[in-house]
Amino acid sequence: MPLRRGRNGCNGMSKYNVSSIGLAPVPGLHGGTGVHSDHIWVVVPGSVPGTANLQFTAADVQVTSMLFQLDAAVVPNWFGVAIPTGIRDFTRPHIFFHPETAQGGYKDSDYPTKAGIWPNLFYYMERFGYQLDASRRGQIIIMPFFTQAATDCGIFTPNWIDIVTDILTQVRAAMGADDGSALAISEIVVSSYSVGIAYSDSFRKTAVNLSSYMHEVWDFDGLFSSLPGLSLGLHNTAQYNVIKYDQHSGSDPGSFHVPLPRWADYVSPPNNGGGVHALIRDYMFLHGATISGVGDIITDAGTGSTASTSSTASTGSTGSTGSTASTGSTAATGSTATTGSTASTASTGTTGSTGSTGSTSTTGSTATTGSTGSTSTAGTTVAPPGPPQTPPPPSVPVTPPPAVSQPFPPPVSPPIVQPPFLPPNGPAPQRPPLLPPVAPPRLPPPVPAGFPPPAQYPPVASVSPPPMPPTMHGPCPPVPVPAQTPQVHAAPCCCDCCVAITAALGMVSTTATIAMTAITAIASLARKRT
Repeated sequence: MPLRRGRNGCNGMSKYNVSSIGLAPVPGLHGGTGVHSDHIWVVVPGSVPGTANLQFTAADVQVTSMLFQLDAAVVPNWFGVAIPTGIRDFTRPHIFFHPETAQGGYKDSDYPTKAGIWPNLFYYMERFGYQLDASRRGQIIIMPFFTQAATDCGIFTPNWIDIVTDILTQVRAAMGADDGSALAISEIVVSSYSVGIAYSDSFRKTAVNLSSYMHEVWDFDGLFSSLPGLSLGLHNTAQYNVIKYDQHSGSDPGSFHVPLPRWADYVSPPNNGGGVHALIRDYMFLHGATISGVGDIITDAGTGSTASTSSTASTGSTGSTGSTASTGSTAATGSTATTGSTASTASTGTTGSTGSTGSTSTTGSTATTGSTGSTSTAGTTVAPPGPPQTPPPPSVPVTPPPAVSQPFPPPVSPPIVQPPFLPPNGPAPQRPPLLPPVAPPRLPPPVPAGFPPPAQYPPVASVSPPPMPPTMHGPCPPVPVPAQTPQVHAAPCCCDCCVAITAALGMVSTTATIAMTAITAIASLARKRT
């Protein structure tokens, strides 16, 4: 495709102007655009294969989140981006598809102006970005914002290469790594969570020239969604590998099964499938990134050196296979390498075309970024994913980095020693996992065992009627009443209410008899006169 001159004077591949914009924080959900650090729970990757309980540890993580916008009223025209600390290879995007939005209260009518709760959806950038940073995998997450109606992925399917290339070019410049060369996509990962597999399935079937780039497909509990068939039909092919997570041990043998019992050692274990569904989103991305064959291992922030890896991830394995990832490398500041995982050894070369060349992305606005995340800690050198290691000694956290404007410089923090890893059943990290803004698939409400009795019927062993007037015969014997059961008298009864009702019925009967007698007499007299 020939280059065109963007409205800001920069060359861009896309038919749309792609610009970087700022997004304000949404309290309790995300910190907006900017550099964010946190101290969080992460899963130990080596505990995911098999059937034993999952194990967890603490990690200090840091991610840069950005938001890009197209200059047209199309769907999608918002793209969230998460960038791990220290990355220097910007050619391997990870395209993530969020769940269908109507179930979470997102209205299609609000999409053009992003009114209502649409900014909430940006929470995935920190949620997945932190896990990606902990894995030290060299990928960049890009999440298009889709309406409920756009299950065909809208304008993204024919234009994804140009849009993604423009985004990656601007990300490279914002991270201080622009060398002036044309950027070309080398390979991609496509992933989805829950019923987001509907968007993923459509994209994989209709996106232009996707087969030249797609090397992996990830599915986070799509089996639990309203479209389980799309998850069941997802398997390895000669073109790409599949990494799947679900809750059902009897389903696809190629999946990693993490049902409810395996979460027993989590700091706050779930108690139903919906809880497991949310935790799969919050913890399994780290494992997928650890075993992925797309992207190098980030080893030293600021130096540009990476450990070369070209293995593809073997899916559905029940234990670690192949050789371990190279060790001795250093992690980017503010993160810790997760432990217990190994990389597989099935090597593949980079395939497919490298897209159009000679272009740079259209420059965007430099809106101020959101606030930084919660307290930041920086780390010294630790090994990348590998066998479990002894935790380093504790230290005092440092002040989080201040919010900055675009472009973002490479995050650099003074090196200190990592805090100790927390035991799985120890105290929770400083900020526990957040509740999902998009609700998991709804479960049928439980059927109540019975409604409580009215307040005027307290539980008693027996109830005696009030004393009867002296003109009536003696009171009725007490009628036993079971606890929590309204009082019911057996007939005949001589309590005040029953006697009054009987008397009233008698009066009505007498009145009716007199009326009928009068009517009969009048009718007889009328006949005699005629």
